[in-house]
Amino acid sequence: MTPPLVKRFLIALNEHKLLNLLLFTLIIGASVVLALRPKPEQPQVTYKAIGTLSFRNPPPIFTTTGEQVQIQGRSLISQELLLSPQVLEAVRDALAIDNNQLAAIVRQLKITLPPPGNLPPGIPQPEQLISLEYNGTVDSVQSRFILRVFMEEMVNYSRWLNSYQLRERINALNERLEVVKKDLTEAEESFYRYISTDGSALLALEDGSLFNGITNAQTQQREVKLLLEQINAQIDSIVKQLGLTPEQAYTSSVLSADPIIATLRSQILEIEASIEQSQNELRPEHPTMVDLFNQKQAAEKLLQQRAQELIGDDGVLTELPENIRKESNLDLARQELANQLVALKTQKEGLTSQLQALEELEQQLRQEYEASPDKQLQQARLVQTVESQRILYQTILAALTDAKAAEAETVSSLVIAQEPYVPRAIPALELPTNPLLILGGGFLLGGLAVSGLTFLLATLDDRLHTAQELRETLSSAGLPVLGQIPTISPNLATEASHSVLKNPDSPYLAFYERVRSNIRRFGTESYKLILVTSINPLEGKSVTAYNLAIASAQAGKRTLLVEANLRSSSLAGVFDLTVPAEAKTEPLRYYTSRGDCINLVPGQENLYLLPSTGPQKQAVSIIESNELQRLLRDARGRFDLVIIDTPSLASCNDALLLEPLIDAVVLVTRPGITQKSLLNETIEQFSEGELPLLGAVINSVDDLNPLTELPTDESNPYAAPKTVVVSTTGENNEN
Repeated sequence: MTPPLVKRFLIALNEHKLLNLLLFTLIIGASVVLALRPKPEQPQVTYKAIGTLSFRNPPPIFTTTGEQVQIQGRSLISQELLLSPQVLEAVRDALAIDNNQLAAIVRQLKITLPPPGNLPPGIPQPEQLISLEYNGTVDSVQSRFILRVFMEEMVNYSRWLNSYQLRERINALNERLEVVKKDLTEAEESFYRYISTDGSALLALEDGSLFNGITNAQTQQREVKLLLEQINAQIDSIVKQLGLTPEQAYTSSVLSADPIIATLRSQILEIEASIEQSQNELRPEHPTMVDLFNQKQAAEKLLQQRAQELIGDDGVLTELPENIRKESNLDLARQELANQLVALKTQKEGLTSQLQALEELEQQLRQEYEASPDKQLQQARLVQTVESQRILYQTILAALTDAKAAEAETVSSLVIAQEPYVPRAIPALELPTNPLLILGGGFLLGGLAVSGLTFLLATLDDRLHTAQELRETLSSAGLPVLGQIPTISPNLATEASHSVLKNPDSPYLAFYERVRSNIRRFGTESYKLILVTSINPLEGKSVTAYNLAIASAQAGKRTLLVEANLRSSSLAGVFDLTVPAEAKTEPLRYYTSRGDCINLVPGQENLYLLPSTGPQKQAVSIIESNELQRLLRDARGRFDLVIIDTPSLASCNDALLLEPLIDAVVLVTRPGITQKSLLNETIEQFSEGELPLLGAVINSVDDLNPLTELPTDESNPYAAPKTVVVSTTGENNEN
């Protein structure tokens, strides 16, 4: 017996022989071209220079600005920064080469950055190294020299970038300090002028508790405004770095922290990788590609729904972003900035509420202080103005002093950890030059490619090609096998591969008798109306129903065969019966007269036939009519067994419309046609309903031989059986 995997392989090889021939021809053609190519020149030796950069561990830093510059300098390191125009220009000048030569060198340069650190704050991060490789075609000394120049210029550019950022901060503080200093001078001059002119009048005013309350409220308002100004400056700085508003940053932080969204993004990336791998071999309309695209669409839809769940409709988060995958993929540094931005926004809102409360308190105190002179209030206002400007001036001055002190601490964020070296000379790949060896390799590669492609196509084929695969699938689904029907040999059926057997001595009827007895064994005595159907056309359900009815009749059971396929013509001609012409025009009247529609089959004792009136355009209305249903209910009491032949489930749902009337369903399958996915789906659908799926019949089993499986009768040999052969063309007599 051929193993199922080998049989699948042979079937796929036969079905896709043109594709395999084309692939084999292409590989052989490529090997011929490669064998006839001119002899290549002597391969050139390549020298690979390797060097390492690391993040510098700076000396002890005593300024806040210096620490911020070092942290920011590390976060900015990227491949684009290491190969910035400034670095490339400096390398070009140091090597004294033109732009074309520089571009060729850059193409041979490989930079590997370390993964971002993910340890919690406070835990020392491991040493992060930046690996650089240069594959040159010159001597080893020149390769090391070129890589050394690149590494030095990268270190110098990092130092210049840190210094540039610090200078920009100092310039901004100087400009701000001049403005604040001017405002402080104007406030002090206004205060001195007021004291010199109205000082004597102010001495006469009484100093009460309300005045102190107003003064304190105004002082707190100034402090809150100063804090708001600082927070606004920090918010603007972070917004420029992050490129997101506080609302957008909060939304992105929420989406990035959700594990479900991270899982869905990972699934989408895996599906896209599968699509990328499969699209070179499969067309877009291929079921596998369609399934991958459907999976990707479903995952993206789930991602959209999960993001909508997190956003909600309470107005806390912003509306759903257009690119959820991008907005939900904040790295550690950007997520930290986003959290800081949200915290600053919350702090700003709290200070704004506090400022509003202080203003309301000041207004209330002012109303209570109606008797106080305006000059005293004016003096307090001037004092508060001078004090707030002085605090702001001192704050900016302290920040400027800290930034200037940080100039002495500013160094490069990078340092050369490993000097360039050449581990070994790597010779270029030398292809074989022997034509016979190349042709032999081409034949071997072609055979392997054809075998691999055939095995892949066989694996992707959903059909069950052997009876063993059908039995295993039915067993795993918990559905019993009622019987296996062999393929009728060519000696017994010369016009078609399947036939309705009228010969009572036919050896094949014994197999159908096994199916009938198993129906009784797995069912009960009350099971009289048995519906026979299949999933797909050409699986042999009609022939199985006919032969099963013949076997039941020969067993002495009063049997009725009902042709319930009203979408195709009747097979009554098999038994030399005809359907009245008026039955097709008036089917309901036909089914009303039981004496006219139910016929005793000539030459078949105990067998009755209810022919189909098809083809009918309104088949569903006839099946659901009271006339046909009344006829089937009446047949339950008149016959021992009623076998109903219906269309396949893939073509229509006519079989399911008879569910209230029948007792059980027998499913007919066939190797090479029945699909595993549809079979499991059909069994699952029947298991969810109330109608019992009694079992399955495996049709056209090549491994069975009636001459060896069944005992022979020497008095009636099988050499010349009288078998009536009926072609199984059409939907009603599909096999």
